Amino acid sequence: MFFIRVLVIAMLAPLAAGALASAAEKNQIPDDLKTILEKADKFELLSLEPEHLKEKPADGFHGWKVLGRTTVKDAETRKTLLAAFEKGVEENKGEVARCFDPRHGIRATHGDKTVELVICFECYQVKAFAGEGALKGFLVTGSPQPAFDKVLTDAKVPLAKKRK
Repeated sequence: MFFIRVLVIAMLAPLAAGALASAAEKNQIPDDLKTILEKADKFELLSLEPEHLKEKPADGFHGWKVLGRTTVKDAETRKTLLAAFEKGVEENKGEVARCFDPRHGIRATHGDKTVELVICFECYQVKAFAGEGALKGFLVTGSPQPAFDKVLTDAKVPLAKKRK
């Protein structure tokens, strides 16, 4: 009986490890979305107000008030932002909080395709949109936030107040 238990555990262990590795692999920027971000003809970085509003603002970004925005034209700045963002996604191993108080957004257009990301660096969630529909979201850490904030403040775009 003991031998059978050991054998079953030995057989299931690789499956469990594979399932965990597979789950970790699923947290990534989808390839088509990543292509649009990297090859964007137009790339906007937005500062969002994280407070939940009773009514969606007319000029909002997926229901969030836009405090300001900047078009990122400089190739090196875009590269720095995307590298920080990709690193933040790679760093997240499934950590997430229940809040969703986004302070950042990205709108990128390549040809006739536009993607929009609503990003909460506090709870590590990214919600992705293309056209009229939501795409599968993914997770990030807070590590890209300083790079995002720097681009916004350099462009004199106001940032939302930090949570106390």
